[in-house]
Amino acid sequence: MHPAVQQLLSLQKIDTKVDKIQVKIDAIPKETAERESKLARLRQTWEQLDKAIRDAEARNAELELKVQGFDNAIKRQEEHRDKAQSPSTYEAAQHQIQYLKEDREKLQNEQLELMELVEDRSPLREAAEAEVKAAEEVLAVYLAEAREMEEELKGKRSAIEEERAGFLEGVNEAQLELYMGLFRTRERQAVVSVEGKVCGGCYTRLTPNDLARLQGSNSLVTCKACGRILY
Repeated sequence: MHPAVQQLLSLQKIDTKVDKIQVKIDAIPKETAERESKLARLRQTWEQLDKAIRDAEARNAELELKVQGFDNAIKRQEEHRDKAQSPSTYEAAQHQIQYLKEDREKLQNEQLELMELVEDRSPLREAAEAEVKAAEEVLAVYLAEAREMEEELKGKRSAIEEERAGFLEGVNEAQLELYMGLFRTRERQAVVSVEGKVCGGCYTRLTPNDLARLQGSNSLVTCKACGRILY
């Protein structure tokens, strides 16, 4: 095996380790965002239920004042009716009482609907609030563990990167540039073995000339199909 290929193969093993660690590091923000998004959805559900209940309670209180106003108006009309001096006055007061009672009944029916809404949604609000609190606790634990994990992974990455520097000695710039480009674009497989006279990366059969050069170990041989460095 060509010495430079041996170094690049060793470098690839190191870079693969670094890459796997980096994948784990990069996954932390994504996982955090997904968990925070889930919590935000739970909070939104709770807030919608809470707002609906509070609005219903506020509207019910407003209607209660109006109902009391109708009660007072009905009482005054009844007093006016009972003191009527003529049938026409009595009849007019009676009609007014009837209209007031009908309007009051509409408000009371609306109150009943609002109370049913509060009764139906209160358990849902309590359940949603419990889900939010549970999710907040889980997220807090995860964030603490994620920070610790991220620091640990970064420490491992730094140690491996220091080790990596030793494998760069003797590799010229052109060889390193070729390797790095392949490592990024060829699924982290820049250097692959030849098995059964075919490239281990793309499974293209090598030419007799490339096989001879590879056996001679005097130069870097690359696959004519995928460009990977062969050994």
